Amino acid sequence: MPIVTRHPVLERILDQRCFFLFLALLALLMALPFLGQTVHGRLILTFVNVTVQLTAIAAVGRSRISLVIALLLVAPALAFRLLALESNLPGHLILSWGFSALFYAFVLAELLHYVLRRDFMTADKLYGAVVAYLMVAILWAQLHGVLQYFYPGAYALGGTPKALDMAELIYFSFTALTTAGFGDFTPMLIQSRFLTILEMVTGVMYVAILIARLTGVYPVVEKKP
Repeated sequence: MPIVTRHPVLERILDQRCFFLFLALLALLMALPFLGQTVHGRLILTFVNVTVQLTAIAAVGRSRISLVIALLLVAPALAFRLLALESNLPGHLILSWGFSALFYAFVLAELLHYVLRRDFMTADKLYGAVVAYLMVAILWAQLHGVLQYFYPGAYALGGTPKALDMAELIYFSFTALTTAGFGDFTPMLIQSRFLTILEMVTGVMYVAILIARLTGVYPVVEKKP
């Protein structure tokens, strides 16, 4: 039976999937505060977001079943995102955020299985750990966005209730995940406060579990006398 070999360039790309996902997420976080206020900017953000989703699928699509599940979750998220751009209805945007949250949750589960697997630690796995942390914040931002749709006034800016856009939600999510808590954006209702508590606990647990796992990968070597 002939042995199927892959091109060296393709092999190198496939070995750095998490690195490319990291670059796509970095581009999204850098573009979000500058392009979200205009129609053309939102179109560009949609393209960047699709790039993130495609690189995420490539990062976790290491088996046929994981690839199919990722595609099934991302398809409605993208469809409702395009509908939201056309109709400007908040319902379509919330559905897009909801399906995106499910997609990111699945990608996170697959990424953590890859990163925390007892195996050799590689540079791609380290990028996967960083990517997972960034995606945790984005996932919680989408959950906060869905919550504020059903509970108006759940969040406030400077003490004044406000419906936060995605850039503001991601900013708030990172301050909660890292427990920085600058105090400019605050949860106002009991529902949003407890969701924020859960995100804070998630951030602390993620760092603790990751450090413990890395310690297990690199055990202490006893020096010979």
